[in-house]
Amino acid sequence: MHERRRAAMRAVVCEEFGEPAAVLRLRDAEAPRPGPGEVLVRAVARSINPSDLLTVRGVYARHTRLPLVPGFEAVGTVVAVGDGVPAGMVGRRVLPLKGAGTWQEVVTAPAAWAVEVPDAVPDAVATQLYINPISVLRMLTVELDLQPGDVVVANAAGSACGRIAAQLARELGLRLLAVTHSDAYTDELTALGAAAVVNGAREDVSAAVRRLTGGRGARAALDAIGGAAGEALVELIEPGGTLVSYGLLSGALLPVDLPAARARGVAVRSFWLRPWTERCTPTEWHAAFGAIIERVVAGTLALPAGGAYDLAEVADAVRAAEASGRSGKIVLTG
Repeated sequence: MHERRRAAMRAVVCEEFGEPAAVLRLRDAEAPRPGPGEVLVRAVARSINPSDLLTVRGVYARHTRLPLVPGFEAVGTVVAVGDGVPAGMVGRRVLPLKGAGTWQEVVTAPAAWAVEVPDAVPDAVATQLYINPISVLRMLTVELDLQPGDVVVANAAGSACGRIAAQLARELGLRLLAVTHSDAYTDELTALGAAAVVNGAREDVSAAVRRLTGGRGARAALDAIGGAAGEALVELIEPGGTLVSYGLLSGALLPVDLPAARARGVAVRSFWLRPWTERCTPTEWHAAFGAIIERVVAGTLALPAGGAYDLAEVADAVRAAEASGRSGKIVLTG
């Protein structure tokens, strides 16, 4: 007896490292089947994050096997379950996390880590619930020992993480000094909760931070860029403060052993979400998502989308994701 042929699906595939718009291809592939303990999800929306594009460029080549389907975030409906998974999961709307790359129509993921999403959260928002908000919330509440009134500087503040940091800082009673390189983000970041916005393209950031903190400096800083831009944050932090580097927008890591930081008495740490995802329990995992979803449903945390593109338009989508001045996260649909 012959095995029934699997249904076909569309998938965005990276077969070589390079500029995402040039190397990503839409391919037809066999739809996967759920293994034991897994759910099969028909995805309807997928986010594009800087980490996705850095992976395609080969920044993490040592840990990346080609060919690959990019993507860590998606939302969709469970259409089948594997052995050991309750049949009642079929039809549920979930985030299929810790599974296959999400830039494809059908995704497998371990059922224990699939996060159910309430209908009140739109697809374009649901697909953003993971990497950015959980990272920023953990940095502000776990990685940093902050008290209400403390000043935090964030570079690349026009990014999704910068917008989230402004909102969470307001909730936590922190003063966020948002550093950008364009006036396009000033009004939005101020409305979201930033105490001040400094445009580094036309203002001396160090002088501005001294002025805004009465010469004391910030208690902490969040670095999304790495490299020289991340190192420049050291002089903005008061002695005894902390710099947390979590991004590689420059493509260069920020070393934690910086002579300037030692001389100033500033601690430098790297934050990566993966170690937490690998050691947390399912209970801790679902509690973290619950805290984010609660804020989104209550309206205290906005995760806007900046445009939607079909999987077939992936080249245009990744260009849009890296364009300056966009109003939110770019989402892949279809």
